[in-house]
Amino acid sequence: MNPTQTLPETHSLAWEVSLKRNTRLNILLQVAGVFWVGIVSLFLWWAFQVLRPDLRDIRLSGDILTTLGWFLLALVISISLHELAHGAFFWWFAKHPPKFGIGPGYAYAAMPGWYFPKRQYLVIGLAPLVGLTALGLILVPFLPVWLLAPFFVGMALNAGGAIGDIYICIRIAREAEDVWVKDLGDGMEVYRRM
Repeated sequence: MNPTQTLPETHSLAWEVSLKRNTRLNILLQVAGVFWVGIVSLFLWWAFQVLRPDLRDIRLSGDILTTLGWFLLALVISISLHELAHGAFFWWFAKHPPKFGIGPGYAYAAMPGWYFPKRQYLVIGLAPLVGLTALGLILVPFLPVWLLAPFFVGMALNAGGAIGDIYICIRIAREAEDVWVKDLGDGMEVYRRM
C-alpha cells in the first residue's frame, strides 16, 4: 500500500489524538519526556563510554552563559533534525513535501490531507528516535572531545522529543495491518476498516 489522498471507502475514523485540544495529554507527554530523557541519558552515557574508551569526563567548559548557549544550540539543532527526519520519510513515501510547524510545547512535520498505511507511518514516527540515535552513535568515535558534551545533550533531547512519537506508535502498532493514519501536525487520525 502507498500513501493516498483519498481514504478507501471501506475505512472510517476509529480514533484521534489532538495535542492542541487535549492539553492534559500534551502536558503528560512533556512530563514523561523529561523522565524519558533521563532514562535515555543513562544509556547514552554508557554508549559514549564504550565508544570512547579514551574519554574520562565530558563536560561543557566555561561559565553558565556558555553552558546555557551550548544547551540552547543543542536544543534547536535536535528539534530541527528530529522534524527533518520525520519530514524526509513523509517525502520518501508520498513523493510530496511535508508541512513543518511549531505548537505549544511541540514542533511537527506533517502531511495533512494524506493517509499513510500503518507500517509506513511507524517508520515515519520512529525515524528520529531510531535513525538519529544510530547515526549519532556512529559519529561519536570520530568527534573531537570538545563537541562530545553538546552532542550528548542534543542526542538526549532528540530522544526526549520522541516521547509523543513513541506514544502514538505504540497505539498504532496495536492496530490491524490495514489501518490508515492521517497526520495533522498537532495530532493524528487513525482509520479502520468498517
